[in-house]
Amino acid sequence: MHLTLRLALIQQTAPYVAAVLTVLIFSYLLGDNFLYRIAVHLLIGVAAGYALIVAFEAVLLPWWRASFAQGLLSPNAAFGALPLLIGVLLAFKLSPRFARFGNLGLAVVLGVGTGVALWGAIVGTLLPLAQQTANALAGDRLIDGIVGVVGTACTLLYFTYLGVRRPNGQIDSPLPIRVLAKVGQGVIVITLGATFGLVLLSALTVFTGVVANRLLILRPGG
Repeated sequence: MHLTLRLALIQQTAPYVAAVLTVLIFSYLLGDNFLYRIAVHLLIGVAAGYALIVAFEAVLLPWWRASFAQGLLSPNAAFGALPLLIGVLLAFKLSPRFARFGNLGLAVVLGVGTGVALWGAIVGTLLPLAQQTANALAGDRLIDGIVGVVGTACTLLYFTYLGVRRPNGQIDSPLPIRVLAKVGQGVIVITLGATFGLVLLSALTVFTGVVANRLLILRPGG
């Protein structure tokens, strides 16, 4: 019963606390001040505490239960000790004398992270884009498919450094490469502009929703 009352009290006071913190954040418009720093410190502290709890409950506890629940001599314990060993190796980076031992753990982390990111980029981005482009070229959206293929090719050519060294030492790219690279540069500019516009529109939408919610809460009888 007491827990239910506490939860209800938290739910009732949370909007008012959020409104006060929002005002503290907006006080930065008047310059860096003590109230703004209080809100920032609260945000960092709460985020750090939440990340610690999530890491403990979603990573450490499942790892411990899956690795050592059947004993320290079980086969799962051997596999579970590998992340612990990598963590110990990374701890050596704290000491300048033994930092070279930590390079092995850092190499494992970077290698695994690069492999996972590369696989995710291929399976989650490149292959779906290639499939959608092929479907567009084979269907009624032929123009969209051609624009996508040409834009992608020109964008890749923009990052291609192919050129011929002139007698004066300057390196010039062939004229076709320069022309297609300019098209790719235009595609990049349009993409970044559209992305920035969408991000700004989303931020304004969230901002207006938050302001409207706070005003409805703080109005008399709300």
